[in-house]
Amino acid sequence: MLADDLSDYLFARSTGHIGSLMTLVNRGCQRAQRTGTERLTRDLLDQVRNDEAAEQARRELEYALAAGRATSRPRRARAAR
Repeated sequence: MLADDLSDYLFARSTGHIGSLMTLVNRGCQRAQRTGTERLTRDLLDQVRNDEAAEQARRELEYALAAGRATSRPRRARAAR
């Protein structure tokens, strides 16, 4: 679910920092369990706060991902698309 569907989103939200990623996933799992959805989705994760440094860098990275200038996928996965 995370690697296939949300990799670019998670990369943008965490700005590539493992601590920010783990915080986001942990808080997302807690919210998913509390709300009964028991699934991590973009809509659910949009409701989760992450650390301030990651949130500030997020907008620029999201723009680069949307424009195709950056990706979280390995080269071999990009070639298969």
